[in-house]
Parts: sequence; structure tokens; C-alpha cells
Amino acid sequence: MPKAFVLIANESGTEASIISNLNKIKSVKEAHGTFGSYDIITKLESNDERTIQHAISNEIRKIQKIYSTLTLLINEKESFRKTTKSEKEILEKYMAQAFVIIHCNRSQESIILQELEKITEVVEADNLIGSFEIICKLVAPTYNDISDIISKKIRKIANIKSTITLNVVGNQGFSK
Repeated sequence: MPKAFVLIANESGTEASIISNLNKIKSVKEAHGTFGSYDIITKLESNDERTIQHAISNEIRKIQKIYSTLTLLINEKESFRKTTKSEKEILEKYMAQAFVIIHCNRSQESIILQELEKITEVVEADNLIGSFEIICKLVAPTYNDISDIISKKIRKIANIKSTITLNVVGNQGFSK
């Protein structure tokens, strides 16, 4: 099943409205407000790639007050999920969350994914196609804990060149 993440930069203060519009798009399965380089992260899934492309170009990009988007296509062959849907809902409600986008040395993605899977707080990860190689989602009791996990565990993994962290705003978003 084709999947993608879309990172969105938008006019300040319009996140709730944009997330509400994203919730109406069938292929958008998650959307979260974030702190960081982007204001919102969305996850799309569909039975075919054309539906995802259509949703991005003809629905998401046409939402008013969006300045720019960055699409991250998922290479479905290499990914993992540690949580069930019900566990995920509980974690999203009670824990601090972040998405970490990882740039690493080429051909090291599988090894890095294996190392990420060993980190308890990393609940899912996907290999990407394009400028970045991996995206992972982590949960922890606080954002300070998330910062520690990134600096003391994730960035210590061999062959990681750089990371971009998007901390999730707890009360902005949905998961279908």
C-alpha cells in the first residue's frame, strides 16, 4: 500500500483550520501540529500511488494558508511498527511525541533501521525515497526525554549524518 508523509509550512495560527481540512481528505490517515521547521506533518495511505499524488497536488496544496509542502515517499519494503492501533491512541494521548527525519550514508538504511528498532521509545520507522533516508516516530514522557533520546541514542548510531526533529503539539491533530 503506497504511503507518504507531507510536511507543511503554513500561516501562523491557521493550524487548527488546516488540520480540520486535512481530516476531510480520505487518504490522509494522520495529521499533527508540530514545533520545528514545519508546522504540520501528515501521513497518507492509499491503495495506489496516483491517489496519493492527487491528494497532495489537488487537495492538500489547495488548502488556503499553506505556504509550502515537502513530500516524503515511503519505501514500504523497509519499515517497522511496534504498537497496535489502540496502544498508539493511548501513547498519542498521554506521551510527548516527535518525528525525526534522518539523513544518513547511502546503503546504510537497513542497518540504521535495525538499530532504531532496538530503541524502546521509537515506535515506528520507515525508509524514505528521496533527499532523506528514514523517518521515525518516538514517544516519551516529556519533550526533555525526547531530546535526550535523539541526542544520546539516535544521533549516536553510526552513519547518521543529520536529523530534523518535529515535536508534535499534543492537542493539534488526529489519527484515523
